[in-house]
Amino acid sequence: MSSSSFSLAPPPVLNGKSYHIWVVKMKTYLQSFDLWEVVNAELEPPPLRTNPTITLIRQYSNDKAKRYKTMSCLQNSVSDLIFTRIMHVRLQSRLGTSSKKSFKALKKQYINNSST
Repeated sequence: MSSSSFSLAPPPVLNGKSYHIWVVKMKTYLQSFDLWEVVNAELEPPPLRTNPTITLIRQYSNDKAKRYKTMSCLQNSVSDLIFTRIMHVRLQSRLGTSSKKSFKALKKQYINNSST
């Protein structure tokens, strides 16, 4: 019986050009980690109810962690120059850890304002 290993490539890096290619690659990259749905969800996971089960606690913890994993992937997939722009947008509008809003800010920057 043969075994094969699959090594995931690092995230694609947006350097200011070819946003339309980067966003497709980034979506696939996040889907491979089961994180793409986090980009479309803007809400925090609902708070735990009184006396939650171990399963609910684990699910809540996983849902919270996915938000930060998604932001980490996003932050590591852009050049330092673009990252500082994202930081500036997040600080101005207090976006916190919203991946969806960061993706929208990138789209606005590279689709609406340029021909990349």
